[in-house]
Amino acid sequence: MRRIGIIGAGQAGLLLALGLQQHGYEVTVITDRDAQTILGGRVLSNQCVFEPALRHERALGVNFWDGVAPEIGGVAFTSGPITWKTPLDRSAQSVDQRLKMSDWLAEFADLGGEVRVHKVTPDDLESYAREFDLVLVAAGRGPQFDSLFARDERFSPYAEPQRAIAMMYVDGISDRVYPGVDFSLGPEGEYFALPVLTASGPAYGMYFSGIPGGPLDCWDGVADIDQHFEIAAGLLASFFPWAKELLDHASPLGALDHLHGRITPVVRDPVGRLASGALVLAMGDTAVTNDPIAGQGANLAAHCAAAYQARIIAQGDAVFDEAFMRRSFADFWSVGRVTTRFSNDLLAPPPPHVLATLEAAQSAPAVAHRFAHLFDDPSDYEGWLTDEAEALRYLKAS
Repeated sequence: MRRIGIIGAGQAGLLLALGLQQHGYEVTVITDRDAQTILGGRVLSNQCVFEPALRHERALGVNFWDGVAPEIGGVAFTSGPITWKTPLDRSAQSVDQRLKMSDWLAEFADLGGEVRVHKVTPDDLESYAREFDLVLVAAGRGPQFDSLFARDERFSPYAEPQRAIAMMYVDGISDRVYPGVDFSLGPEGEYFALPVLTASGPAYGMYFSGIPGGPLDCWDGVADIDQHFEIAAGLLASFFPWAKELLDHASPLGALDHLHGRITPVVRDPVGRLASGALVLAMGDTAVTNDPIAGQGANLAAHCAAAYQARIIAQGDAVFDEAFMRRSFADFWSVGRVTTRFSNDLLAPPPPHVLATLEAAQSAPAVAHRFAHLFDDPSDYEGWLTDEAEALRYLKAS
């Protein structure tokens, strides 16, 4: 029986662990927090999982929240006078990752998987490489493994964060808002919100994304949820006035239901070589970190887990060498490349033909539908919105 070690208990690592477990692999997950600590900790993200990624969860039988989590049935867009809404062909879903990861980690352990609680450092990897047939690093973004997985300059156009980001969960507004992803674009940054399932029930996730140095870059030093809530209300009133009444009768969900920070988008070489010459394979945010502006982080993690699982199974008893690792990442990157370009492009000021597309979506439902479904499946992005002539031809024909 082949032994697999997975560093990290997030969306990518746990989906892979659960999938390989079902195929008879002996899998060990090494994580710095057990399930109860994850569930009782600070909120991890404001994420939306679209149907293509949900499909992999359902195939493994680990989407435990169908029929319980609020359905995300569409996308709404507002930017000044431009406003439109469109349904999604297939509903998306947002589940508080504290709930999701703790449930998955408990499920993995209940089915016989080994969980080791340990904060892994690069020095630990040598012993894991000797113990396991394959070691995967799914430890999320962070500097601890930066020197192991080299930055890929070809796909990493930004050397520093492009947004100051902040999110919180609130209660008391879920029955008065658009039942989908509500995205607003302003000159100083973005705001989006969506219904979410938390451990205490349905809530509403609110996310602010501000250009560094601008007025939405105002979260440094915010230490408690009440201050966060007050700032958020002020930002809505000043920069997103169409949403300014959202918080009038709302309240913060809990003391740990807020976070803020900055993320540098980066793509890394997925193959790390240890001092001994042993190799380890990066996955999820450790391999590809995107700014959350396109809402693709959890989706890419699921696609990565699915691609790696298929390659591991196909490898049979053959050695997990560098060629195997690069083929595995290439399978994932066939999806990840366009998604990464889409996310990075959204951080830049939209070119005129994209603005024209967003404006045309107000009166042309087919244009709104096509644009909204880039979040569900970004593969349509290249050859359409990356090509000004093609985009303008499409608008003329719409």
